[in-house]
Amino acid sequence: MTSNKAVIIENVQGCLETLNWQAAIEEMEELFSIDQNPLIRVRIGDARRKLHRTGEAIREYVRAAELFAEQGFVRKALAQYNLVLRLDAAHEDARSRREELSACRWSPPFRREPVEYLLPKQGSFTAVRAENATSR
Repeated sequence: MTSNKAVIIENVQGCLETLNWQAAIEEMEELFSIDQNPLIRVRIGDARRKLHRTGEAIREYVRAAELFAEQGFVRKALAQYNLVLRLDAAHEDARSRREELSACRWSPPFRREPVEYLLPKQGSFTAVRAENATSR
């Protein structure tokens, strides 16, 4: 299976080097059947844009965004929805999904307080908060 994947990747590279976009799409579709990486869908969308098939490219980008979101890559999903909206500002599904993801995207990051380790005379480690360490 790995060798088959490597052969397909080489075929994709060959198609891209010769600017054979349609053959590249076909090879990438086969690659996606082996490895459901959303980035492959993005590249398929890119190739479809090269062929001036914007509607098909948009479908690929939306599909990639959905896969990214399912896998927990919210920022990547948002980037794909933003790309769709740049290509088609009236795409309501992308707009509503982007708003949903933006709303639940991130909670404030967890902040750790700095800690200094002091060596007491007994030789064991003790963790002390940084503000308490200066008062000792």
